[in-house]
Amino acid sequence: MITRELQRNLPELSKGFPVVTITGPRQSGKTTLVKMTYPDYAYIDLENLVTRRMASEDPASLIKDSKGMYILDEIQYAPEILSYLKELVDLNQIDAQFVLTGSNQFSLMRDLTQSLAGRAAVFELLPFSISEVYDHAQDINTCMYKGLYPRLVQKSINPAVFYDSYIRTYLQRDVRLLVNVQNMDAFTRFLSLCAGRTGCILNKVSLANDAGVDAKTVSNWLSVLQASYIIYLLPPWHGNVSKRLIKSSKLYFYDTGLVCRLLQIRNADDLISHPLRGNLFETLIVSEALKFYYNRGIHPPLTYFRESNGTEIDLIVEKAGKPYPIEIKSAGIINNSAYSNIQKLSRMGLNSGKGRVVYAGAQSWDQQFCRNVGWMDFASELLTIEREGSSN
Repeated sequence: MITRELQRNLPELSKGFPVVTITGPRQSGKTTLVKMTYPDYAYIDLENLVTRRMASEDPASLIKDSKGMYILDEIQYAPEILSYLKELVDLNQIDAQFVLTGSNQFSLMRDLTQSLAGRAAVFELLPFSISEVYDHAQDINTCMYKGLYPRLVQKSINPAVFYDSYIRTYLQRDVRLLVNVQNMDAFTRFLSLCAGRTGCILNKVSLANDAGVDAKTVSNWLSVLQASYIIYLLPPWHGNVSKRLIKSSKLYFYDTGLVCRLLQIRNADDLISHPLRGNLFETLIVSEALKFYYNRGIHPPLTYFRESNGTEIDLIVEKAGKPYPIEIKSAGIINNSAYSNIQKLSRMGLNSGKGRVVYAGAQSWDQQFCRNVGWMDFASELLTIEREGSSN
């Protein structure tokens, strides 16, 4: 078994909380994580219909030892039990007495806020990060094509078969749980349209026109994809630099393998000359940044910078109020044009940190005003930024 970064951090981060909640996309390894972290806990699977009915109608018969330690898997299927858990944790005051998992971000957080406010520590587990599974040089195209879901990394599974099953079995089940979608074919087509826009500024009007639905439906469906941890919306940076800053978020998928399948990319070699190669590489790097912070229990301090004249920084990491600009380039070598927007930002008079250029090569090295970072070194570079920000 591969030890997850969140597993190493979880005992310390959850101290003082009677309830520990792990949320994230389906198949990201939540059940494996909690069983490995809390091996002596009684395990309750709420996807089981009989167990789910007991949790809703007679929770005391399910939680037989009121002072026992329990894992409740897929808690979104039986939110009624949360009120009973509140009674027990208030009575017992035991750290991490209950460990909950769930795949539905919005409804889970709503139920936790209503029943366990101030009592539950919430952490998010995404698929593997690059640093968790690769300790030596890997082919970037294979990494983007396969994605980083645990079963794909650890087993010899055809990515096309895995992602087709994922979309059909898991995503559509989450969709039906979250919202009443009358036409699943239209929703699946909408999902593919979103895949073609990963790494792009979100334009809901354009998306609605292409999908053949209204803007309200687009907003609802985007919320479904966010709640299921399929997409992430990166907000724009709002520094007091210019009134010409773009105010729309950028759309990213959490996993590039799913994007490749939705775009009908058939193998890793197709990515060498694919027109969306740059968007997919940018998606991979932004996802790695999200994993870095989620695995440490930190809300990701991530934005992007773009002016209406086209000046753009792909990613801004904020630390102690200081923005650290990061440019993302899918080429295996770096040319001088890669630094132009970082140099423009520095001339605006911002108190910004040292810029980085993350590229699809293997080597990392310093320059006077910037650092070049190989894609496999990105997580360690984020750790360096955290240390730089703390020392300033």
